[in-house]
Amino acid sequence: MLRVSLAALALAASADAFAPSPSALRLAPGAAASISRRPMAASAVHRSRGASLNLSMLNSMPEGSTKAGMALALPAARQTSVALQASSGTEAAKTPTWLLGCYFLGWYVLNVGYNIYVKKTLNVLPLPFTFAVLQLGIGFIWLAPQWLSGIRKIPKPSPENWKALTKVAAFHGLGQLATVMAMGLGSVSFVNVVKALEPVCTALIALLVTGVGLPWQVWLSMAPVCAGVGMASLSELSFTWACFGAAMTSNVVYATRGVLSKLSMDMKDPGENMDAANTYSVITGIAFLFTLPIAIFMEGSKITAGLAAVAAAGWTEAKLAYMVLATGLLYYTYNEMAFLVLGSVAPITQSVGNTVKRVVVIVAAALVFRTPMTPMGIAGSAIAILGVLGYSVVRSKFPDVPKKEAKLE
Repeated sequence: MLRVSLAALALAASADAFAPSPSALRLAPGAAASISRRPMAASAVHRSRGASLNLSMLNSMPEGSTKAGMALALPAARQTSVALQASSGTEAAKTPTWLLGCYFLGWYVLNVGYNIYVKKTLNVLPLPFTFAVLQLGIGFIWLAPQWLSGIRKIPKPSPENWKALTKVAAFHGLGQLATVMAMGLGSVSFVNVVKALEPVCTALIALLVTGVGLPWQVWLSMAPVCAGVGMASLSELSFTWACFGAAMTSNVVYATRGVLSKLSMDMKDPGENMDAANTYSVITGIAFLFTLPIAIFMEGSKITAGLAAVAAAGWTEAKLAYMVLATGLLYYTYNEMAFLVLGSVAPITQSVGNTVKRVVVIVAAALVFRTPMTPMGIAGSAIAILGVLGYSVVRSKFPDVPKKEAKLE
């Protein structure tokens, strides 16, 4: 079941969502009959459903969600994924339209708020690593009361699950560091445009690591994304290679996390209370502990100077504390809202919603920070973002190339 849980993590590794390939849901001949003869126990279906929602936005999840597909799953895992898809469709059908609208609205508002608050803070606080790590840890201010009150059950991963989740959490933490650094070095709008390249990074890393390739139609659909990012970069008035490099590092790290998640071993005992939300909380906690020493090493000696810079900008300690707390809570809650969206709609619908969300973030940030954008920059941004949507559609219609045939065509 952990394979399914981690494959769902791969589906959600970034906000640059793209739909899973049909091959990920295709059964071998007779498999459907086999499933009907051997129905899953109710408890297993319940646990699997929770796993299927696992980390749909880790992007981010902040971007949460690169949909890398489940083509590497074993036949048994494929059968389970079909059951998950069926149960997901049932859940989507039961979600009232007004409630689904609230999910999307919450996802957009929280994500826009996160990006704006992060950039405002980074404009005065020259400690991006420390800031990023605090965001990971503050989520537990949101979680602790729920665990202690019994609203949520306390997660208890098995030893084997701890080992598997630790690898995923390491990449999750590193991706967070790179993303926040990029936002400190450049405009929010430009960083979000560069983040549109994450699907390309995922496809290339999957090919190199697993040997599983994509059909030529899918590779071709990536061209508009690359062209759009190139146009936006050439016309970005505040372009720096440092910002571009940090954003691309985030893409590579999140893409690698997604690919490695699919290769994690299947295990029979993930532990107790390890549903989607609790699995995400465990990964976030491990990521916090993993990145904390990095932040201390990189910026520990700069804390005093950083606080002095904040004071020089006219911020009080109380305001800084408020902004740090707010960004941490926004980071965690917008990711949870993205879980609700993914669990209520089809993957392609989530991809469309994610594309719209990215546009909303870019426009909102440009308005709030009065970011100047040239006509070429606007055109490039539009081509890149719409290109991701086009990629999502094409990706959903063509299966992966089998490993023995995997190659760039």
